[in-house]
Amino acid sequence: MTNNLVGGIIPPQPPIEAQSDVDVLKTRLEWGEPAFTILDVRDRPTFNQGHIMGAMPMPIDELVKRALASLNKSRDIYVYGANEEETAQAAQQLRSNGFEHVSQLKGGLAAWKAIGGPTEGTIESTTPPGPDDYNAIDKLKNQQENLQKGGSSATEAIKKGVSNLKEGIQEGASNLKEGIQEGASNLKEGIQEGASNLKEGISESKTPKDTE
Repeated sequence: MTNNLVGGIIPPQPPIEAQSDVDVLKTRLEWGEPAFTILDVRDRPTFNQGHIMGAMPMPIDELVKRALASLNKSRDIYVYGANEEETAQAAQQLRSNGFEHVSQLKGGLAAWKAIGGPTEGTIESTTPPGPDDYNAIDKLKNQQENLQKGGSSATEAIKKGVSNLKEGIQEGASNLKEGIQEGASNLKEGIQEGASNLKEGISESKTPKDTE
């Protein structure tokens, strides 16, 4: 079998096995190897809920008809169903109809999800894959970096909040002090003014009135 090369970087793939572990498929995706097709032979509602990203829906009762109409018989095909029995049945149907390179994907969707393979569907994540979605090591590194960034941001937010609270308390205390001082000053002035008026009133009451 001859596989496409991209600038001589992607090495040629060995002949496809009759049964493949999900890691094999994931490795081919990480290399960006385009010369294969993933078929999901479960029923369409189940497929819509969640499936391997990029898989084509071909329910097993329509599999042969649709595969003959749309796929080259020499193309590498990875197939999976609802269980191992359905997967084996689908693979046999394809081989019996002339497809040369068919591999049963062991464990199907569950095994694929277990190794962190990207999925899509109404229940599965519908977020488009990023550059690290096919690379588990990069994905873990990015998650760690995001966690560290999140922790740093939270610490900075707490520090800023404490600083603002401290400034608010100081400003409030300063205003309170100024208010007390101003109130005391006004009270003092009021007492002094009242005493002065009282003194004047007493003085007037002691002065003899002019007689006629």
